[in-house]
Amino acid sequence: MTESPQEPQAIPDQLMQIAREQEGGAERVLDQIEVVQHSFEEIQALSKECQDILRGLVPPSEELEALTARLEQIGFHADNGAYNIQGAFDLYQYQDVVRQKLERVGRSLIEVAQYVLGRLQPAEDHLPKMAPSGRDILLREPQMADVTKEDADKIVADFFAKAMREKAAKQAEG
Repeated sequence: MTESPQEPQAIPDQLMQIAREQEGGAERVLDQIEVVQHSFEEIQALSKECQDILRGLVPPSEELEALTARLEQIGFHADNGAYNIQGAFDLYQYQDVVRQKLERVGRSLIEVAQYVLGRLQPAEDHLPKMAPSGRDILLREPQMADVTKEDADKIVADFFAKAMREKAAKQAEG
């Protein structure tokens, strides 16, 4: 099976694709973690229940104590597994923060690209109203390549110079 050559993809589009893939994968992982957590909770409850039943049915003996100790170990390992599941939930929250950062970087790159395109082709309206939500940027259309590297370099330099002036003005006010 041969792979067809892929068209080069703009960096903002790549970031949005990564964020989308990461979000979908994270939701599936979270579902699986919830199933595992439920299983650990069931193991804990069943272990305790078995200990109680054994203590009530069988007269005290060394074998009973050994079996009860094993059931306690099972409960301990289930507790440890449940604790580690909580760690996985923490990692999931961290992953979600990373996804949100990817969306912010992508949104910033889109704004720069729209600014550059607007300066290269001022007759066309390349500055649509930006959507407030990160999910909305996943639906945007890819942009055309820059006309020339020299034009793009000049426009990017102008963009950053303007941004630095605005930042300096805000700092002077504050």
